Order: sequence, then structure tokens, then C-alpha cells
Amino acid sequence: MRKLIVTSLLITTLMGCSKVNNTSKVFCFDTYVDITLSEGNKNNIKEIENILKKLDKLSDNYNQRDLINVFSLNKTNEEVRVDKDLYEMIKLAYESKNEGAEYFNPLCGSLSKLWKESLKESKVPSQEEINLELNKMSSSSLTFKDEYIIQRNGEAEIDLGGIAKGYALDKIQEYLKSEDIKSYLINGGESSILLGEKKSKDGYYTIGFRDVENAYIKVKNCFVSTSSKRTQKVVIDNVTYSHIINPKDGSAFNENDAVVVISDKGWYGDVMSTSLMMNTVDEIKQIEIDHDIKTIVIKDGKIVYHHEGIEVLKH
Repeated sequence: MRKLIVTSLLITTLMGCSKVNNTSKVFCFDTYVDITLSEGNKNNIKEIENILKKLDKLSDNYNQRDLINVFSLNKTNEEVRVDKDLYEMIKLAYESKNEGAEYFNPLCGSLSKLWKESLKESKVPSQEEINLELNKMSSSSLTFKDEYIIQRNGEAEIDLGGIAKGYALDKIQEYLKSEDIKSYLINGGESSILLGEKKSKDGYYTIGFRDVENAYIKVKNCFVSTSSKRTQKVVIDNVTYSHIINPKDGSAFNENDAVVVISDKGWYGDVMSTSLMMNTVDEIKQIEIDHDIKTIVIKDGKIVYHHEGIEVLKH
């Protein structure tokens, strides 16, 4: 999912006073990604920009770019040799259900487009239209072969909107480690954030929550991923529809208003925050145990659950 419309999440990073050497803002993944380095140089910024731009092109399922990307794969059922990063992204997304993400399906592309176009016109898709897309998904699959060859089987379209930004942040983290850069903050439109260590006494960054008054957490050296229906929800005939689609029943209803995942893998945090929007709190607690993640769940402007390893502070 390119998170259906432009993903706009509820967390805001409070920088405070910190020495900043280099900054940049790049439009990709349908949002602006803010790059802040307190170490390094302009060449490091340029390399990070290149990583973002490349992965944005590869994951685009709406436009043909100057390379083989998701849009290309969705036009054929032939075997296609793809870039290593695209191969890894799709494979991780496709196998994520084995990692606890039961409500994440990268073959929901055409279902997401159906909802996107309908909600743009303030309409709800018919159950017949939804069932048609669900049937496409259930009868489609992906095959992965050596030498980065992928084959799409069936009519369902691939959509990497719920993993691409997190995967890009993983690649950026790998690069920053190779350059021995430890103080940085990469803000992927607030839905996907990569944090190193702040240039301060304790090294922690402060993360606040737009939908929860006066609450914040302190984090460093991690990924913070958030899914929320806050700004992209659409109300039709007094019924609220989310931009995050349930791939099991084809609906646009979520169990939660927002889910925050703190993890050590950007791609996984993004996938899980999306999937957990459909899970109950009790289910989320069990998933945390089974898959070693930490979450915060928000409903009606309140934090209704947070992992015991996360300290939620008050201003």
C-alpha cells in the first residue's frame, strides 16, 4: 500500500537544542523526508538522498520510471529480473505474515486503488467490487527465484507503500554505520523515523504524539513507525472510513486510531504498525511476546496500551 493516500501520522519529533551540521528535505514516497545529520558532511547527505530516490522509484506502483519497478511488475506475469533492493522489499513484504503481520498483504494494490478512487469521489465501493478484488488476491501469488527473479502470478497488483519507507531507512542506517556517523535523525514524513543519538548529555530524542495531549517518549538508536487514520479518514453518511485497508475482508475500518511500533528494523516496524491497526489490544500483547516488538496503541485521543518497556512521560 502506498498507504492509500498520502500517509500523515501523528508523531512529531522535538529536536530541542542540538548542533546540526547538515540538513536536507527530499520529496519521495508521497511525502517529504527530512534528513538531519549532526555529524558527517554534504557528501553523506547526497548519498542518503540517492538511497531515498532510488527506493522511491523502485517501489512506485503508479508510474513507470527509468528502471524496472513495481509498476513494471504489475503489467506482466512473466519472470522478471529486478534490482536486489526491489527483490528484498517484495520478499520481506510477502513473507511478513509469518512474522506476525496477519493484516499486511503486498498483493492488495488494486484493492487499495479501488478504495482510493472511490473515497476521492466520496463514494464507498460496492461489496461486489470489493469481492472481485479479494478474489484476485486469493488467487494470486508471487514466486521468487535465484538471481533476483520475481514472477507475479494472477491479477492482484503489488503495493509496497506499507514497507518501502522503512526499508529505505534500513538502508540509510546501514550506510550511516559504514561512515561511523552516530548522531542523526531521518524523519520519513513522521510515519517512519530513524534515530541515532542526539548531541546531548543523554543522547535521547523526544517524540511527542499529536493526538495525545502532553504525552511523550524518549528514544535513541531505533526506528519509530506509526500508522494512523487521523488526517486521512473520510466520513461518508456519518460513517468513518480509513485509508488503511483490511486485506482480509476488504473493508476500510480499523480497530485502532493509531499504532506506534518501536523496533530495530525499519521495514518491520512499518509493516507491523500497519497490520496492528486491525488487531485488538489483547492480540497485540501476544504479538509483542511472540515477535519481540514494543507498541503504543491510541484510541479516542488516549493511549490505551503501551508496552511495559516504553516509558510514557507527561509534560
